[in-house]
Amino acid sequence: MGNLPKINSIIHSSSILVAKNKRNLYYDINQGEMTSTGIHVVLPEFGRPKISTEIVDNSNEFINGFKVVQTSNGEYAYIRQSDSLLLPFRYDVASDFNEYGFAMVGKNGSVSWIDTSFSYLDINGNMVEEELSDYARFNGWQGVSGFSQGTIPLSQVYDGRNSYGRVSYFGIDGKLKEFYQYDGQINDAFSEITFNSGTTFDENGQAMADGKIIFAKGYSLSYRDLIKICKQKGYISSICEDAEKCFDKETGRVLKKAFNKTTKFKQSSEM
Repeated sequence: MGNLPKINSIIHSSSILVAKNKRNLYYDINQGEMTSTGIHVVLPEFGRPKISTEIVDNSNEFINGFKVVQTSNGEYAYIRQSDSLLLPFRYDVASDFNEYGFAMVGKNGSVSWIDTSFSYLDINGNMVEEELSDYARFNGWQGVSGFSQGTIPLSQVYDGRNSYGRVSYFGIDGKLKEFYQYDGQINDAFSEITFNSGTTFDENGQAMADGKIIFAKGYSLSYRDLIKICKQKGYISSICEDAEKCFDKETGRVLKKAFNKTTKFKQSSEM
């Protein structure tokens, strides 16, 4: 555990049933980042390993009221700072709790957010209590990302294990974000919580989902409506005026490219 970086995202990448009644699970940590790594977890064919209370890695510090530890059977767990209690919940991988009171975990081939009461975000978008039975399902997602920067932090959660993409955005209020259609005014009769595809939110509170611009405040804007609004407000004419300044009026050539070619020609002649 001491070799794990700060966890910014977790993806369950694959699950293979092998000989000797063992399951092999693979989780990608911080995919696409300099700190990317992976975790290989071996579980019984059914259920969980026999629970252990023997802590073998206690090297983490308390962060936001909890400390991540690892037990002798390889599972991750939490110690609560207020009473130094080792809590009964066990995971394949677990992050520190963030400033909003949530942590990312992976279990049984699903990943999710948990809150400080150890309820988790299920695939239906509800925070549910986890059953502690060895054979209870952990019905989470395929991947979760950290909360975005900005005034309205949102986390991308997604699942593609059933041959189609399913992307939603989880807020610090513990709910999936609802996005209303905007075409110059909000259409409160139509909203979306789930998309087929989507990007993470940037620091300006904007992302792309199903070919639309979505805003962290809770509304979406299609390209058709964007063009309509730009025409109504005269933005298209302004854009065209600015763009046409880049062209030579007589030849129709792009001025910047012509300048670059001339500069390169002069440099090569001087050499």
